[in-house]
Amino acid sequence: MSVFEPQLTPISEGHVAALLRFERGNGDYFAEFVPKRPLRMLTDEGMAEAVNILCEEARTGRGAYYVVFDGDDIVARLNLVYDGERADLGYRVAQSHAGQGVATAMVRQALEKLRDDGFDVATAHALSSNPASIRVLEKCGFGVSRIDQDGGAAFGFEGDIVHLEQMLIVEPV
Repeated sequence: MSVFEPQLTPISEGHVAALLRFERGNGDYFAEFVPKRPLRMLTDEGMAEAVNILCEEARTGRGAYYVVFDGDDIVARLNLVYDGERADLGYRVAQSHAGQGVATAMVRQALEKLRDDGFDVATAHALSSNPASIRVLEKCGFGVSRIDQDGGAAFGFEGDIVHLEQMLIVEPV
């Protein structure tokens, strides 16, 4: 049995159909951890619009957006949203590939890219009711920077929002 090694592929307009399958096929699973996608986004036109926006943001340096394929299917996606020297990281992994190291591998690849691109800090956040995501981020070197008590309520979830951060560039002493 071969081990699946995820590779980050920059999102493109050609990924619309595969992204629709990914989001529709995993919508109920994702809804356990993050707010549901707007219904409009789950249409051909809505997804094409969303992908075009992400591609434009990538072209103009406001972020970087990736997908991970297993064959012809997208099994994960990762977003980096830039704010000066900081980048906020978010990801989703299909239920079929959860618990297989996909998230850890993606996050490590993204952090390497951010270091190479000269970013100072990476941030991320997760609900306290999603300990697997918090473990992935901590395993990749993130530390808790802040906890918003009952912050999930603003998004229809129970629990706290855990904010995590990692310094990417170490200043010489």
